[in-house]
Amino acid sequence: MNAIASQGKKNLLRNWIFWALIFITGFAIIIRSYPAWTNAAWGCDFGIYLGLTKTVSETGLIFPAYSGWGSSYNEFPVLYSINSIAHFITGIDILVIMPKLTPVFGGLSVLVFYFVARELINDKKIALISTLFFSVIPFHVYQTSHASPLTIGHFFMMVCMLFFLKFRKNSKYLLPLLISSILLIMSHHLTTYFYIIILIFIVFLENAKSSKWTKTFKKDILYLLLISATTFSYWAFVATTVYESFVRSGFSIGGIRIGSFFVILLFYILFFTMFWMITILRKQYKTTKKIKLLIGGVYNKIKLGLKTPFIIYNKKMNNEKVGEIYWYKKHNIHNRFFIKFSLTLISSVLVMVIFTVISIPWINDTFTSESIIFSFPFLVIISFGVAGFSYTWKMKNGLFICGWIIAVMISFVYAIISSNNILLPHRHIEYTMAPLAIIAVFGLGGIFSDPTFKKLLIKFKRKRKFFTKAKSKRRILSNKNPILQLFIILLIITSLSATPYLAHKTLNASDERITSENIAVFEWMDENLDKNHSLIASDHRLARMSEAYGFNTTKDETEELWEAESIDEYIDELLGIGKNHTRITHIIIDNIMKYDVVHVHFGEIRYMVNDSREDESKYASYDKFLKEPFNLIYRNESIELDKVTQEPIRWTEIFEVNWTYLEKNNYIH
Repeated sequence: MNAIASQGKKNLLRNWIFWALIFITGFAIIIRSYPAWTNAAWGCDFGIYLGLTKTVSETGLIFPAYSGWGSSYNEFPVLYSINSIAHFITGIDILVIMPKLTPVFGGLSVLVFYFVARELINDKKIALISTLFFSVIPFHVYQTSHASPLTIGHFFMMVCMLFFLKFRKNSKYLLPLLISSILLIMSHHLTTYFYIIILIFIVFLENAKSSKWTKTFKKDILYLLLISATTFSYWAFVATTVYESFVRSGFSIGGIRIGSFFVILLFYILFFTMFWMITILRKQYKTTKKIKLLIGGVYNKIKLGLKTPFIIYNKKMNNEKVGEIYWYKKHNIHNRFFIKFSLTLISSVLVMVIFTVISIPWINDTFTSESIIFSFPFLVIISFGVAGFSYTWKMKNGLFICGWIIAVMISFVYAIISSNNILLPHRHIEYTMAPLAIIAVFGLGGIFSDPTFKKLLIKFKRKRKFFTKAKSKRRILSNKNPILQLFIILLIITSLSATPYLAHKTLNASDERITSENIAVFEWMDENLDKNHSLIASDHRLARMSEAYGFNTTKDETEELWEAESIDEYIDELLGIGKNHTRITHIIIDNIMKYDVVHVHFGEIRYMVNDSREDESKYASYDKFLKEPFNLIYRNESIELDKVTQEPIRWTEIFEVNWTYLEKNNYIH
C-alpha cells in the first residue's frame, strides 16, 4: 500500500502539466489580486458590496434591505455570504478580507477553465496553453480583480460550463450541475443571462449543423428549460427589481417596452421556434447540398483559373521540373492564418484610431493614443482569434467553442442597435474571453503551419532538433524554428500581464483606487458627523464608500459642481434644485479627483484640471473649495511626498458647506 502511495507521489512530481497548472493558477490569482494588495480597496462600486456584506454579517439576513445608489444588489447574496463566513471564521475585518479574498475566485475560474478546455479539445497541452492565455487576457483579469458579484458570477459560470460538459457524458453530474447553476443564479444576473443564451445557441448550432439530433439533445433541452425556468422564477419572486428592470428595460422591440411576463413568454416561443426551424431546414437539406456542390464546383474552377502555380525544380536532377504547388493548398495553409491575422490587427488599430476623434456611442468617451498602445497586446489576441476561427469551427467540439463567441456577439449587436441601457455593449466583451483564449491558440499555431503545436511539443522532447533552422522559403513563419514560437508566446503573455490596469487607466474614464487616506476620512466621519443630518457629495467611488459607512449621498446627481468655478454655476446643485436630494452638507475630494478624473457615474466624466490653461488658474475648479462657502474640516495625507512638488502623494479632504454664508450673501432665494 505504501509502495503504491509512494509511486503516486512520484508520478505527481513528474507530471509537469500539473505543476504548470498550479503555477498558472497562482499567477492568475496574483495578477487579479494586485490592486487589492497595493490599495486599501479597489472598485468604483466597492462601497456597495462592503456595506451589504457588513449588514449581512451583523444581522445574519441573507437578503438585507438596501437604500443606496442603484438597485437589486441585495438580491444576489453569494458574494456577501462568502465574505461574511470568511470574516466569521478568521475574525479579519471585512474591509480587509473582502478585497483580498474575492479576486481569488477570479483566479480559480482560470483553473476551472483548464478542465473546460480539456473537455472540449481533448488535448492537455493545448488546454494548458489556452489556460495560460486566459490567465492574463485583459478584460477577464480586470473585471475579476474586483470584490463584486460579477467575479463570483464568472467563477460559477465556468463551474457550470464544466459540469454541463460532464453531464452530457454522464448523467451523474446532474446534481453538481444544478447546485452550481443555483449558485450562479444567486450570484449575478448578467452572467446568468449570458450563460443561458450561450448554451441555447450552442445547442441550436450543433443540431442545425447535424443531419440528425445530437445524442445529448434531450438532456440539453431538459437542462435549458430547467435553468431558464429557475432563473425567471428567482427573478420574479426574489430579485423582483431585476424582473421589473432588467427583463423589461433590457428588451424592447422598436422602442416599445414589453411587460416582463410577455418577455418571458416570447423567450419560450423563440426557444421552441429555433429548434422547430431545424426540422424544416433538414427537409431542405438535400436540395441545399446540391446547390452547395454546384456553387463549390464553379468557385473551384474560377479559383484554379486565376491562380498561377509555382514551379518546383530539383537541382540534383539538372533543374528538372518535378511538380507544381498552389499557395492556398494544405502545406501552405499558414499563409491564410497570417493574412487573416494581419488584416484583423490593422483593422482593429484603425478602428481605435477613428474612436480617438469620434466618441464611442454607449460610453460617450474616446480612446487616447496611450490606450491604443496599451491595448495592442489584446488586439493581437483578437487577431489570433480571427485567424484560428475557421480551423476551430471544423474541429470536434468546434461548434461549441465558436458558438460561445457567436452567441455573445449576437447579443452585442442587439445591444448596439437597440441603444440598450441595461445590456451595455462593452459588458459583452468579457464573456468572449474564454473561447477566445482557445481559438487564439489555434490561430497562433496556424501561422506556423502547426495549429495544434504538435511539432513544437515534439521538439521539446527531442532536444537535438530544438534548434533546427528554418529551411522553407514558401512559409512566412516556419514551424521548424521553435525558438521564434516560444518567443512570441512569452512576449504575448508578458505584454498581456503588464497591460490590464494600464490600458484602463489611460482611458481617463475612471480610477478605481480606494486609498488608506480615503478610509481614514470615512472613519473620521463615522465618529464626528451626524449621519441623520448629513448629505455627502463626491465621485461615484467615494460616494458609495460613504453609503457603506451609513451616510446619505446625492446618488451621483452632483455633476456641474466639479468643473464649475463660480457660485452661480453650482448653487442649484448645492440646494438640490431639480434633483432628488436636499441641501448638500459635505463634499469629499481626494488627489485622484483633483489631478486625474471625477467619475460621476457611468457615461458622465468630469475633470477638475483645465489643461487649456498653463498658469495656476488651471486648478480653479478645485481652488474654489478653499474659500467660502466651503470650509475644510478634515484632511488626511500620506507620509510619502512627491519628489518634484514635495507635496503628499495621496490625500483626502472633507469640506463643510457654510449655509450661513450663502444665506447672508443672498445666494438663497
